[in-house]
This record gives sequence, C-alpha cells and structure tokens, in this order.
Amino acid sequence: MEIRHLQTFITIVKLDGFTKAAEHLGYAQSTITSHIQILENELDGALFDRLGKKIILTNVGKELVPYAKQVLEVYKEIKNITSDQKGVSGDLIIGASESLTIYRLGKILKEYKKSFPKVNIILKSLKCSDLRSKLHNGELDITLTIEPEIMDKNLIVKNLKDENMVIIGAPDADLEFLSENFEGEAARESIIFTEKGCIARMAFENYLRQKKIRYANPLELSSMEAIKKCVMNGLGISFLPFYIVRNEIKEGRLKMTEVMEPFDKFRTQLAYHKNKSISLPMSKLIEVILKNSSNWI
Repeated sequence: MEIRHLQTFITIVKLDGFTKAAEHLGYAQSTITSHIQILENELDGALFDRLGKKIILTNVGKELVPYAKQVLEVYKEIKNITSDQKGVSGDLIIGASESLTIYRLGKILKEYKKSFPKVNIILKSLKCSDLRSKLHNGELDITLTIEPEIMDKNLIVKNLKDENMVIIGAPDADLEFLSENFEGEAARESIIFTEKGCIARMAFENYLRQKKIRYANPLELSSMEAIKKCVMNGLGISFLPFYIVRNEIKEGRLKMTEVMEPFDKFRTQLAYHKNKSISLPMSKLIEVILKNSSNWI
C-alpha cells in the first residue's frame, strides 16, 4: 500500500468516479483500476460495488475513508517539514532603521530563525536614505523603514503600520511654545536632532521652520536610543516615533506633544526592488513580517 494508492481512492470518492479521478490525477484508467485492486488485495475486501456505470462504497470502503484522509493529512505535514522549512537556506540581507531593529525585529527574527535555521541573516541598521540607495544597487534584499509613504516606481512597498510621531521632553520640560497658540517664539528647550539625512530630522526641522521657532546650537546624535536617554536626562527635546517612547511616557519619565498636520504621516514600510528575484527565504520572511505586524501597538 502506497500514499498514491490512498490518494487515488480518496479522489474517486470525492469525484464519484474512476474516469473523473483518472482525468484529475493525470493517470490512465488502467492505473486507477490497478491502484484500487492493490488496496483491495491488501485489505482482503472490495472497496466499491460497481452497479452498471455507478459505483458505491462498500462497508470496507466506508471504513477506509477516514483513515485514508488522516494518512494523507499527516503525509502533507511531513512534506511541509522537509520541503518548506529544512529546504529553506541561503543568505538574506535585511536593512532596517535603528528603532525598528530594536523594538520590532527581535520577535520576528526569533520566530523566523526557529522555523528556518539554515538561513543566514545579515542585518544592517542604517538611516532611511542609505537603506534606499543600497536597496536600489542590490546590496540589500529587503528593507524596513519608518518614514512618510515611499513613492518609488522601482520598489514594491507594503505598508505595515501607520505611526504617530511625537515631540518629547523631560517631565519638567516646557513644551508650551510648540502649541498652536504660539508662533515665532524662541525655543525654550535645547533641540536634539538625529543625524543629517534622517527623514525624522528633516520633518522636525520643517516643523520648527513652519512654526518660525528660533533655536541655536542644536545637539546632533546618530542613535535614537541615545537621543531618548539625553531627553530623559533633561538635555533638550526631540522628535521620535511614539512606539519607542511609549513606556517612558506611561511611566512619567518623559512627556510628549503630538505632531499634527501639515506633515506627512509616518508609517512602517517593507520594501524590495520590483526586479528582485524573490527567493524562498525572502518570501518566508515577508510572510512572518506581515503576520507579526498586525499585532504591533
């Protein structure tokens, strides 16, 4: 008895006929008949009664149906283990912004590596502009960024989550000068920027410019985590994604004011080049990311 014999049997039952089963499975009629005869010989009983052109399951056939289905389901799961997981191997180069690397990718990569241990993951944390250029020249397979909607005809882009951007300060910081009631004021707190070329910095600079807020000698840091720590220590105010400061705000270690229009909405986005050949490791990673992103807060 072989798996294909049981597959033939179940197909005959589903399609109610030998001829239909032969057409569906791509077998000759004689092959279908042979498969059933082998099963009948091993079970020492007929599986079908042939009443003219009509076939009816015998009692033995009826008893075999649930067992055959169970065996085929187990076989399907076994095939998935060997072909879908252990067979997934190779290198996968991911580019991501720092905050996504720290706060979002850990759980995703843990789940991915557990399912596909043979894939060698190379993770590069860079600013958005550098990630985009490396995606275009083929140095990266896939990127994850937080920025306004990516408008690039050469990229396939998937929006994972709309994000809130906030201006943060220490608990005793004066953020009143940032409200709608004030314009053209001098900044009452030092300004802390991310590095030049960062989308978040450009958005913050634009906000301050439109509000006509004057400031001098801003502090510049390349790490959002370092910026968060400096703000908590009272060194100034900055502009960061809400999800990386949510806990500190809830605990009262930071205060915030939300940035509203006219700024473009920031969102976490997955992107890859439209001409990129999507490998099996890459397609599986995209599946894991899409599944996990639906649970992001």
